[in-house]
Amino acid sequence: MTTTKSTALTDDDMDVMTLLHAAFRRDATRLAHVAQTYGTENDETHDALLVGWRGFSRELHHHHRIEDTHIWPLMRRKLADRPDDLAVLDDMEAEHSLIDPTLAALEEAFDDREHGPRQVPHRIDDLVALLQSHLAHEERDAFPLIKEVITAQEWQALSKAAVKELAYSDIAQLGPYVVEGATPEQARRVLSELPVPLRLVHRFWWNPRYRRVRRWE
Repeated sequence: MTTTKSTALTDDDMDVMTLLHAAFRRDATRLAHVAQTYGTENDETHDALLVGWRGFSRELHHHHRIEDTHIWPLMRRKLADRPDDLAVLDDMEAEHSLIDPTLAALEEAFDDREHGPRQVPHRIDDLVALLQSHLAHEERDAFPLIKEVITAQEWQALSKAAVKELAYSDIAQLGPYVVEGATPEQARRVLSELPVPLRLVHRFWWNPRYRRVRRWE
């Protein structure tokens, strides 16, 4: 009988998660700047802002869905007899349930050119505060649990299942979004999760196209 040895999850294995958190913080900083200037920009700058905002919002929604449908359920099964640790997962899901409608409220304000300039700064403040708190909480309490109970093999299987659920257009946006600001080695590890043909598409099409688009500023 053949057995497969399980290996512990490492920080390198979690590069995508770590880089996504860095990207969300990067864009939260951009949003905080928007809160100070919104309503004063010209039409081209406003359009660039919306491109950046919608990319950020889309990736944050994807991230939450993957956690809620793949990561937390697996951990719940493994932590069934550890109520204190299950409470951490409860907190993660509860914080998602606060962030998601806050994203929707800000999107609504961005769409309202008449009343939005008065609403946007406050709604950005609400979102940035919730997001920064959630990211710190997840890294402090959930990340150690992830590395404790999920093996490298399980994490790889989760990652592949999550990627399969994404549309081609979603993957085309996600790769460049994640590796923006990453080191070459981090980018290599992240992109290694894609099939070789998609890595080539990322290098020669998706990433150059992403970099050509004006966003945020």
